[in-house]
Amino acid sequence: MSAEDLVALIQGLLKSRNCQKMEVSPADSCCFCLTLRSGTILIGIGNCLLYLSMFTWYLTSSTIDTGGLRDGLDVTSLDISIFTIFFVKTLVNILLLVGAVKRIPSLTLPWLCANAVSMMIAMVFIGITILFGTTKLNLNYNEYVTSLTIMGMVTGVNLFCWIVVFTFRNNLIMEAQIERVPSAVNNQQSSMLIPNAPLPSYNEIESYKEGKSHPEDSPPEYEEAVSISMLSSECSNDSAKGL
Repeated sequence: MSAEDLVALIQGLLKSRNCQKMEVSPADSCCFCLTLRSGTILIGIGNCLLYLSMFTWYLTSSTIDTGGLRDGLDVTSLDISIFTIFFVKTLVNILLLVGAVKRIPSLTLPWLCANAVSMMIAMVFIGITILFGTTKLNLNYNEYVTSLTIMGMVTGVNLFCWIVVFTFRNNLIMEAQIERVPSAVNNQQSSMLIPNAPLPSYNEIESYKEGKSHPEDSPPEYEEAVSISMLSSECSNDSAKGL
């Protein structure tokens, strides 16, 4: 098998492998009307606006009477908790926006981790409400149903957003892997096509040219060789008779 046949075989295998990868890649759609990238950007913007409005409401609302920073007093543990949650959630959503715009999959990982923790905490609260809502928590029927409905809806929406971002991250990783394969193959092909033998020196080239310009005499043909041998045999016979 020649080098050209080997290169053609490698290209055919890689093309078939890339086609298989493109076939198994997940669909790039969100809610049947948006792409995963645009859906991820909307999720980041919506969460940033949501947490900013909730933090502003906590600082300016008159229905909450907890004292602390909002009343001009010393900072309480509740203020620290609210500020920490707001800072972390805003930071991970900004990273999500940057990762979606610039197509950097590593920047979406903090958002996935933070929201996974949030969903686990929400599911724990749902379980506690189901088990102890009407007994130890002293909730009436309307409060019991309303709290479960709200927590269930929030957890469901958060789970849907998490699946969208997770699928978008997998698509980015798969695209990066597909882009790496042709570059590696091109490098391998170029290394196969480039000869490893060193270039000849100037003296070797000159000696080769001189040898070509003064070719050696070609050997005699068959008839000439036969005639020469006959002449040599006659000369030897004459010399023997003279002796």
